[in-house]
Amino acid sequence: MRRALPRPGRPSRRARRLSLAVSGGAALILATALVWQTAYATFSVTTYPFSTTFGTGTVAITDDDAGTALFSTTGLKPGAAATRCLTVTSTGSVPALVRLYGTGRSTTKSLSSYLNLTVLAGTGGGRSGCGAFTPESTVYTGTLAAFPTTYGSGVTAWTTAGTSGETRTYQLTYSMSSSAPASVQTGSAAVAFTWQAQNT
Repeated sequence: MRRALPRPGRPSRRARRLSLAVSGGAALILATALVWQTAYATFSVTTYPFSTTFGTGTVAITDDDAGTALFSTTGLKPGAAATRCLTVTSTGSVPALVRLYGTGRSTTKSLSSYLNLTVLAGTGGGRSGCGAFTPESTVYTGTLAAFPTTYGSGVTAWTTAGTSGETRTYQLTYSMSSSAPASVQTGSAAVAFTWQAQNT
């Protein structure tokens, strides 16, 4: 005769709640892991990183005056005249507009109003002499009193191409008017001829 085995008791309500909580936590952990794996499975590609650099150009000019005055004359009288040449060289790397004007201009007894000035631009010659100078254009003709004194109003003679070593020669001629009155005697006049370049 078989003996009946005792039936296992039903789990308590508290045990069932604990079991559900553990199962839910495990499911949450599993779902999080799946999402993390999915996020890191996305395809990605970038272009090759080409290096880019930047640098500025330069604007620079020099002349061959050797730091000496272009003209230094005393004892002027009506009709007196003189001519000098000067070579300006561009050593910059960008195109620039070169203008000529006067700085530090001064005069007494209105002498500058009776000094006529002509400026030609061309090639050849230089501070050592104008024998090889070939004129190409007239930059200025007028009195020293009317000669411009700022870059903005300066006379335009040359636009460089931005290649180091470009040159332009200027021939400057002054003459004292033959009609200068006796009142200009012992008068004086001074100006510093200035070439300035600004990039275009």
